[in-house]
Amino acid sequence: MSAGGLRGATVALQHREFRIFWIAAFVSNTGGWMQSAGLPYVAYQLTGTNGGVGATGFMQYVPVLIAGAVGGWLADSFDLRKLLILTQLAQACIAFALWVLVSQGWATPTSLAAVAFLGGLASGLNIPVWQSFVGKLVPRSIMLNAVTLNSTQFNAARACGTFSAGIVIALAGPSLVFAIDAVSFVAVLFALSLIRDYRRRDPVPRVHPVRDLIAGARYVWGTGAIRSACFAIAAVAGFASPLFSFLPASYGQDEFGVTGWRLGLLLGAGGIGSLGLAPLILTRGATMSRRRLLGVSMATYALATMAVGLAPTWQVAVVGLACYGGSYLAIASALNTTIQLTARDDMRGKALAIFVMCLTGALPLGLLVWGWAADTIGIRPVTVGAGAMLLGATVIMWFSGTFDAMVVPVADS
Repeated sequence: MSAGGLRGATVALQHREFRIFWIAAFVSNTGGWMQSAGLPYVAYQLTGTNGGVGATGFMQYVPVLIAGAVGGWLADSFDLRKLLILTQLAQACIAFALWVLVSQGWATPTSLAAVAFLGGLASGLNIPVWQSFVGKLVPRSIMLNAVTLNSTQFNAARACGTFSAGIVIALAGPSLVFAIDAVSFVAVLFALSLIRDYRRRDPVPRVHPVRDLIAGARYVWGTGAIRSACFAIAAVAGFASPLFSFLPASYGQDEFGVTGWRLGLLLGAGGIGSLGLAPLILTRGATMSRRRLLGVSMATYALATMAVGLAPTWQVAVVGLACYGGSYLAIASALNTTIQLTARDDMRGKALAIFVMCLTGALPLGLLVWGWAADTIGIRPVTVGAGAMLLGATVIMWFSGTFDAMVVPVADS
């Protein structure tokens, strides 16, 4: 990439507030991904089944569905920076609780699920607030760049965090990953103490939260671009994403018998793939039509899922997981940008919350269904079947005009 192309691909980082938050988010998300890798690993060790991992994931994501709606209302009603401080402190305490449970040998499937549930509540409140705050750190004219860079650091953290988790688990056991996650929240808290200059919304009258959320749901349903984005993320989350909660651990230990750095590579392959495709998405993605970008990336995501299910060796599985990670970055960036640019300022938090609810509503159901199916008929046929279903859903969306609906004028701020 040329120097000019690199500057264009990272234009949002030229804004001080965004740059500070971006760096801190990378540190914190690295810790978060270490926990995300450690939690299913511990669940698998405690239960020995994919269903057990799926049940833990169900308990982790179901509260996000509930709390996400509240988080969206909070994001549209209160100061985003102050809200983020509270959500970061809550998540740090939950990570600390996981460290205590695992390090002291007190972890059971029930206690692990209970703490995962609390973590899901905190995460559900945090996600729409976080996404809304990112949108306030840069001018609207470079929103796609900021959203893609935010997704890139998230996936860079995924690569570093999951790979590091595999190494840490192999060398020191899983408890240390939760301790590292708890400490990593300090980075975001410090960054928030430095950030003062961001676009604040005009004061809006506060109404009853239930009425406000109903109004948000009506707005989303009546806005074709946002409604289509919600359908797309639900398909991705329900059909294929659940498998990647237990695929690396299940495949790594049972199918391929790998540990140590090889397991770390399996865990981190998705993040590595997203890093590899990030420059292309930052440059070419900004010029491609939304329809083409989403169609190609969702089809690639589905085919990568099928490839992992058919992988004869762990090395081939790594390649498939890397393709999955790169395509997911394109999907997430395109859908998130659609909502950021389409939603009215007073509805953005609620629109993002409903988007997250579609993701976290489909994901836990998929975790239960695919976890049970993997234990019943085997992880490989389930993985191939899930990928085929997503591919079919992508074809339907392509010809039904779902992707076309996301090409819309930008809403006024």
